[in-house]
Amino acid sequence: MKLMLGLLFLTSVAIAEPKVETFVVQIKDQSMTVLSPSSKRAIFSVLVENRSLSDQVGKFAVQGRLLKYVSVKSGETKSVEIENKSSSNVVFVPVSPAFQEAELIFGKKAYEIPSKE
Repeated sequence: MKLMLGLLFLTSVAIAEPKVETFVVQIKDQSMTVLSPSSKRAIFSVLVENRSLSDQVGKFAVQGRLLKYVSVKSGETKSVEIENKSSSNVVFVPVSPAFQEAELIFGKKAYEIPSKE
């Protein structure tokens, strides 16, 4: 009985705070929201969700070095695998239409670009 209660408690704790295993970049018309995984990895994936009214082209870079380009039509989602063995964070840069870049920071949970203060 105690074992079942313990398992039930652990299950409810796991459900209460979902773990994100990949970055999720949600592009909106006036802002971007980034959901980040808690643990850092050299190879990780990024889901780019285009919730804006226009098609988006963006690039992933580290210290000015291009890693990948991504093109996402309005209302669609694309998955991109990134390999970054440097200690610097990867940056997502919207190219067309141009917008503020978003640094992909592990362990920051959810944050918005530009941030609401």
